[in-house]
Amino acid sequence: MDQLRIKDLEIFAYHGLFPSEKELGQKFIIDASLSYDMTKAATDLDLEASVHYGELCQQWTTWFQETTEDLIETVAYKLVERTFETYPIVQEIKLELKKPWAPIHLPLDTCSVTIHRCKQRAFIALGSNMGDKTANLKQALEKISTRGIRILKKSSVITTEPWGGVEQDSFANQVVEVETWLPAPILLETLLDIEAEMGRVREVHWGPRLIDLDLLFVEDQVIYNDNLILPHPYLAERLFVLESLQEIAPHFIHPVLGQPIRHLYQELKK
Repeated sequence: MDQLRIKDLEIFAYHGLFPSEKELGQKFIIDASLSYDMTKAATDLDLEASVHYGELCQQWTTWFQETTEDLIETVAYKLVERTFETYPIVQEIKLELKKPWAPIHLPLDTCSVTIHRCKQRAFIALGSNMGDKTANLKQALEKISTRGIRILKKSSVITTEPWGGVEQDSFANQVVEVETWLPAPILLETLLDIEAEMGRVREVHWGPRLIDLDLLFVEDQVIYNDNLILPHPYLAERLFVLESLQEIAPHFIHPVLGQPIRHLYQELKK
């Protein structure tokens, strides 16, 4: 993909773990590349399809100097986060933050951290069977959209019977397609945080819930560990999930089963 490169932008600021660093300040250097499609900017002189590098450098300087942080990892991460928020056309950012005046009292050219993030597509299933179910789904979507996650498509809200053998009220269910630069484990943590914020209490496995946010897919990633399994392990067994998925992404290929969602839906529906 096309890239805009910003090399060796110097900024004086007051970040560091030691009191002297926050009092005296020091020089930091940014070296970054931003990836986005430059075709429209190049052929149509479309400024909306471009990143004004002069404005970007000024914004980085302003953002860099408006707070003080202990760790340069925090500073670099926040710069990446705000750049994605400000420039939706950017698909990937690799940002190195250098600290040439690091107080280590040894011969040193510089030390640095590098944050590398790219946007990816993911699918999230939402469910609720307590209180105002539809309002719960809407509130969850509002919270999702404020966490570095852009909602691309939403399925219809459907009413479904409980799954898992626990006697309880019917569910309101929905699936959304999102775009996010958050890595899959962080995306899952974000969804769990939203559930907690909304008051979900996990008392009965597959029991009643105010809100349920399940991460179904993140691109074609296959992950298996104690904290995260992708694709979602029960996806192909849940007709209500496949029904909503096939409404917005019928041709998406399940990375393990190797079949499009519409085929999985039709097969389970028989």
